[in-house]
Amino acid sequence: MIIDIVGAGSLGLLYGGKLLAAGNQVRFWTRTSAQADLLSRDGVTIVERDGKIHIQPDQIQAKSLSELSDTWEHTPGEWLLLMVKQTSIDDSIHEIGILKDHVLNIACFQNGMGHLEKLEAALPHSLICPVITTEGAKRAQYQVTRAGIGETRVGRRNIHIETSVSIEDKRTFTLSRLLQQAGFDCTVSNEIDKLIYRKLLINAVINPLTAIWRVPNGELIIKEERKRFMRQLYDETWEIYSANGIQLDQDMWEQLISVCHSTASNTSSMLADVLQGRGTEIGSINGHIVRMAQKSGLAAPTHEILLHLIEGMQPEGVS
Repeated sequence: MIIDIVGAGSLGLLYGGKLLAAGNQVRFWTRTSAQADLLSRDGVTIVERDGKIHIQPDQIQAKSLSELSDTWEHTPGEWLLLMVKQTSIDDSIHEIGILKDHVLNIACFQNGMGHLEKLEAALPHSLICPVITTEGAKRAQYQVTRAGIGETRVGRRNIHIETSVSIEDKRTFTLSRLLQQAGFDCTVSNEIDKLIYRKLLINAVINPLTAIWRVPNGELIIKEERKRFMRQLYDETWEIYSANGIQLDQDMWEQLISVCHSTASNTSSMLADVLQGRGTEIGSINGHIVRMAQKSGLAAPTHEILLHLIEGMQPEGVS
């Protein structure tokens, strides 16, 4: 089984490395040739609670993303796992979109919203599967440390492609089995849209506040002042969701607090981006909620303030 991993960050290397260790052929596609050369030269080590996986340089196939379309024309892969951030999604679609006349199986691991519609437009014949994961990993040079055991849920977009529904479902379950065999808690979900909006709400509350206050996730809930602001964001989102016919579990606030507990020591991706002076995913997270509110005739003042505050930090970040 040939699996293409677009994006060699911490999650891309975690999934790709474990899929490789499980006996699959994995090809990593990086933003630049220099990044691919470093990965091919140095290899990578995945650290888990029960041991380490050493991936030697001669096991790694890594190339610049600009070479993917030519390679795929001659040696197509079975699955493409798109693991770049939202900030890189347009560049990735530009390169992958060259294959618009082909049928690709693409699993999308992005936070936020908007990328699925872009992919559907650029690759109208392909199977686009949104993936929600609670897996976390930290990368330090050539070592990736897995942050506990998370859950991975794979869904399928209800779009027209030139195959029967049964074949689409078979492909999706094949990916789920591959990830299970590689050591991930992965299942196919019939409620992927609900999971997407659940994660959007959680990210919209946790990520920008940790980025502004520069604290790990667990620090959000140790002060009542912070929890009150979290609740204001939560209530604003709930009202916007209700106006758009989106229903989540009634105990969603308790679930949000639970996420802060279970990821207490984690540095959110938005905080990491701000500290490194990188662009963030604020536009596809809180910005998406603002746009939802506007379409339904509502206001989202708290989300809009956070959107402008985080955008104002780019690109120089904070010291």
